[in-house]
Amino acid sequence: MRSKIILGFSLFLNFFFLISFLAFSFVYRDKFFQRFVSLKGNPKIVMYGNSITAQGKWVELLGRTDVLNCGLPGQCTYHFLQLIQSHVIDRHPKICFVMGGINDITVGVDPEKLQANYKSILETISKNKIIPVVTLTLYERNNPYSQAEVNRLNNFLITYCKQNKIEYLDLNQYISDSSGLKAEFAIDKTHLNTKAYKIWAAEIEKVLAKTGI
Repeated sequence: MRSKIILGFSLFLNFFFLISFLAFSFVYRDKFFQRFVSLKGNPKIVMYGNSITAQGKWVELLGRTDVLNCGLPGQCTYHFLQLIQSHVIDRHPKICFVMGGINDITVGVDPEKLQANYKSILETISKNKIIPVVTLTLYERNNPYSQAEVNRLNNFLITYCKQNKIEYLDLNQYISDSSGLKAEFAIDKTHLNTKAYKIWAAEIEKVLAKTGI
C-alpha cells in the first residue's frame, strides 16, 4: 500500500512539473524564440523601434524564425542612432522595419531634431545595403497635441520616403480615428493589443512578399 502511495505521489509530481513547464514555455515562448534567433545569428528581418515594437511577438505574428525583435522600450530616436550599429547593422539583416518618434514627442524633442534623427537612421540603414521600411508613428488616444506632432512627423516621413523610394506602412488608417488610437486596438493610451499587432503583421507580410524576403 505504501509503495502505491509513493508511486502515485511521484506520478502526480511529475505531471505537475510537466504542466508547469508547458505553461511556462507557452507564456514565455516569444522570449525563447528570440533567444534562438539571436543565437542562430544573421536574421533576415530586424524590427527596430520603441516599446510598441518591443511588445510585438514577431516570430509568432509573422510565422517565421528569421525575425529579430530589437525594440528599445522607453527610447527616443537619438537612442536609436546611438545603438543602430549593434542592434541593426552588425546583425546583417536584409530588411529593417523602423518605427519611433512618440517618445521624442512626449519628452519635447524639437521637431526638426526629431526629423534629422529619423533621416540619419534611414540613411545609415540604406548605406549598409539593408532595406529600410518605415512604420509611420502611431497616434495616442485622445491627445490632440501629440496627434498634431505625429502628423507633422509623418508628413515629413511620407515625403522623405517617396523621394527616396522607401516603403512605409500607415497603420493609423486602420487603428485610429479623428480622436487618435481607437480603444478597441489599445491596452493603454499608447500601446497596442493583439488585434492591432495582427494588422501590423499583415502589412509587413505584404512588404516581405513584394521584396521576396
